[in-house]
Amino acid sequence: MSTPFPFGLINLGGYGHMRGVTLARPKDSVRNLLPAGLELGDQDVTPKGTHPIVLLFNDMYRAELSFPNLLPSLTYHEHFIAIPFAFLSRTALIPGYPGPYYYLVKGYLDSFFATIGGRLFWGLPKELTTLKVTAGQYTVDNPGGRRLTSLAWDTRRENSFRPLAELPNFNPIRAMLSHPIVSMMPAAIGPFFVLSDFHIQWEAATLRPLKTTVEVDVAFVPGYECGRFPASGWSPGIDQSVLGSYELRAPWQITPIYPPMLANRART
Repeated sequence: MSTPFPFGLINLGGYGHMRGVTLARPKDSVRNLLPAGLELGDQDVTPKGTHPIVLLFNDMYRAELSFPNLLPSLTYHEHFIAIPFAFLSRTALIPGYPGPYYYLVKGYLDSFFATIGGRLFWGLPKELTTLKVTAGQYTVDNPGGRRLTSLAWDTRRENSFRPLAELPNFNPIRAMLSHPIVSMMPAAIGPFFVLSDFHIQWEAATLRPLKTTVEVDVAFVPGYECGRFPASGWSPGIDQSVLGSYELRAPWQITPIYPPMLANRART
């Protein structure tokens, strides 16, 4: 889908190291993560009866607005739980092109300005907390210091970053990440749905496979259960499976919000 805004004229942009994990979860449990007015649509990434959940553990560098302003550039960490292939239902208050969209269930950041700006200007459900990143682990704690979730990756397995064309399993994931983001205004509460486009500059992106484990210690999102994913061992890398884990490095930009009625079927 294309944005109604001239690309590059008005946006927030930066550079990201994005570690991604795609989980195949029972469709009914994923449906419970959506707000009223959104519903799951058909998808071909995970097996029948399941739906993908995307977990992103990001390092974001030098995020800044594209027009003159008094805000400094921001470097921060963020963790997102997201659901691709989300569609507007007939009960949505604002009509428009139904989808597919990319719904951010919850986001945790360690930057005050990025948290507040995300909520106020994009309707993204961001919360301020503590995130720790080491050579092989990414940990998300609540403000009281209790661990909520963590990502670990196998640092013993050396994988270099490659052009995306060398890792074709990533193509369906790339398509999911290219869906417009659907969020709720005002302030991520609703009841109105709005869209924004998160443009990853794919031509400048590089990718490497990761073997990972995700541990969820606290059910910090209703319907997102505690556990270890996978239950034992490491997940495959994106070089072995469409559902494999990866680290993506790329410039990115996000547009201002716009109503679903301005969306269309044109692909960027």
